[in-house]
Amino acid sequence: MMQEVYTLTIRELKKWLSRRGTFIVSLITPLFWLGLFGKSLNFASMFTPTNIPPQYSSLLSQYVNQQLLNLFGTTNYFTYLASGMLVVFGFFQSVFGGTNLVFEKRLGYLNRLLMTPTPRSGIFLSKVFGTLVRIMFYEVVLLLIAYGLGFRFYSGINALNIILAGIAIILIAIGFVSIFAAIAFNVDNVEIMFAIVNLINLPLMFASSALFPLKQMPSWLREIAKFNPITYAADIVRHNLIGTPISNYLISWVILIVISAALFIIGMIASINAMERA
Repeated sequence: MMQEVYTLTIRELKKWLSRRGTFIVSLITPLFWLGLFGKSLNFASMFTPTNIPPQYSSLLSQYVNQQLLNLFGTTNYFTYLASGMLVVFGFFQSVFGGTNLVFEKRLGYLNRLLMTPTPRSGIFLSKVFGTLVRIMFYEVVLLLIAYGLGFRFYSGINALNIILAGIAIILIAIGFVSIFAAIAFNVDNVEIMFAIVNLINLPLMFASSALFPLKQMPSWLREIAKFNPITYAADIVRHNLIGTPISNYLISWVILIVISAALFIIGMIASINAMERA
């Protein structure tokens, strides 16, 4: 089965590289997010009044930086946002992986593949692995773009921190790729797939700590965000890349691993059952 999974995964990657329009748009999208949204929210300038006497300027700047540090764990909101967007962008790419599968079903490719002796689990795994490779490539590009726009690592970062941040992104991607693949295997209509995607992606993004810290949210939204795996992935990534303090670091890892494993198992079972019924 591993040979078949490898062959199908290579096919997924070749198909991805051959679609130049999709490839370029996927690179431009995070640039817009970071360049427009990230740079427009300059909290330091928002909280600093103009036309103040020079003797008070330094004290006020120190006060504002301290408040930003207490709120975001860094004095640079763009750095806070970019580290969260690494997780969100991995989530979005997981969504696109499922959407592409619906088009393959409509074009008849999946039906031809199901007529071969390829194990159903192998078909599912190739979709997951192919999407994961794309996600990790885009994550590297996104990090380079963010660094060029002003993202900064914390001074004590090492290779282990980068690896742990990458593992957190991979875990969240595996879970959501599996779930969206399962949805795609069970849906034949593209409009329904997009409706489900729009119903899920924005609430999951905003009901997490990816864009803003939980302590700034209303109590009811804060409780919802505690059940969102994006929250735990974003907190882990921030802790490792920019040194943001995190309470219960090990518990966050356990929750992220358990949720990702559960989503993967559920997604694989649902996908295999859908392929058996096809």
